[in-house]
Amino acid sequence: MNYAELVSAIQAYTENTETNFVAEIPVFVRQAEQRIYNTAQPSFLRKNVTGVLTIGNKFLQCPADFLSTYSLGIFPNNSTTATGTSGLKTIVVGSNTGIAAGQQVTGTGIGTNALVRSIASTTITLTVANSATVSGTVIFQGDNLFLLNKDVNFIREAYPLTSQLSEPKHYAIFGPRSDNEAELTFIVGPTPNSGYTAELHYYYYPESIVTASTTWLGDNFDTTLLYGSLMEAYTYMKGEPDMLKLYQDRYVQAIALYKNLADGKQRADAYRDGQLRVSVS
Repeated sequence: MNYAELVSAIQAYTENTETNFVAEIPVFVRQAEQRIYNTAQPSFLRKNVTGVLTIGNKFLQCPADFLSTYSLGIFPNNSTTATGTSGLKTIVVGSNTGIAAGQQVTGTGIGTNALVRSIASTTITLTVANSATVSGTVIFQGDNLFLLNKDVNFIREAYPLTSQLSEPKHYAIFGPRSDNEAELTFIVGPTPNSGYTAELHYYYYPESIVTASTTWLGDNFDTTLLYGSLMEAYTYMKGEPDMLKLYQDRYVQAIALYKNLADGKQRADAYRDGQLRVSVS
């Protein structure tokens, strides 16, 4: 169901085509979407973005459309200039800051699947030989670490000194930025001791069907969207209580199917959880 079909259905069900009523239909639809999206969170409400944590800075900006966190992970990701000879397992780097044994190494002349074996000042020994002459920028990437969510007061108390640098372990939603109250930020603790790539999975509101014309919700759960909109529309009309209850009952039935998918089927599989079975009499 696209937006034009939804508007037509709302007018047909309510038998109302008055100008003032029609003008309010976008409001009814957006209110219904907000109610639906906060009842359950299917996979299509998730986004994935990456950001950068720098040495000495414990703050990370939230995306503009951020609502809540699904997970926040980081991994060391440092780059430096390097030189090396083809066929050898050593390279000389411009700086060893943030480099640790076990990190993956990529760059011009670096062998496939090379890892850091050992570090001696600026000389790095790798697990595989260089495939060609090493030159230019080389990237050192570590394992992914998921941070634990805490309150801001926990991080402030546990890591009071910003100057004490280490690998971050915790994060919290710090609050709006001082220069933009609409933008939230994360605070991590301890303060990063190196450069890290942050990968955030989060929940957000997708574009409304009012402006997008077609959406996942309209294509897959149009009954939920229709009856949610009808509840808002009939409340606006101050309609008969028995009809409002009918729309509410239909909405409850539709939202149950939506929630069954979002919080049930999409968070399980038959291999681990088995298939649902109905007893046969």
